[in-house]
Amino acid sequence: MDQIERVKEEIRSHWFKDHVAEIKGEEGLQVITWGEPGTNMYRTKYVLSGNNVFISGDIGEAVYSLTCAATLKNIQDFELHYFTSKLSAFCEERWDFDEKLAKKELKEHWEEYELNELEDGQEIYEGILSAIEEGSSMESYRAWLLNVYLNTSADSDNMECVWDFGKKMPHRLIGYWVGLQMVIEQLEQKDLETA
Repeated sequence: MDQIERVKEEIRSHWFKDHVAEIKGEEGLQVITWGEPGTNMYRTKYVLSGNNVFISGDIGEAVYSLTCAATLKNIQDFELHYFTSKLSAFCEERWDFDEKLAKKELKEHWEEYELNELEDGQEIYEGILSAIEEGSSMESYRAWLLNVYLNTSADSDNMECVWDFGKKMPHRLIGYWVGLQMVIEQLEQKDLETA
């Protein structure tokens, strides 16, 4: 099970385990309150208006701008990465930085492309490793990485792959999508029960 699948399962079984959807409005403007009755833990409000999905609540705020009407029927078929690609505003940084993942990707990339054969290959490797260790976010990692690019013989082709080492989707963004999928599943279940 990959990292995203583990996070999805954690969100389903812990964050949203006992959540219930309450929907007000109709297609075109719907307000969905998603929460466990009697608590505010992981309570989330989804507002589907026009082509936008506005999210607020205990797990932060985000805005998604879709290329279609923001309806549960349309969103139902969206995969996580497609839905997340529509993100236009978010309360946190767009990507988390994972030092362990970045080091693993550096090692694999370095071995695959035999970059030690560059004249200053060891210096480049150590510079990238230092950027990984100094970086506390994607932004700071990339700032440190720019220093490696400017002060070694590393060219833009070498650095292009390195630029995204350690990039991970934040749990909150996964949670927004999982919550919507669970709302849809819950509504489908209610429809089956009343049919």
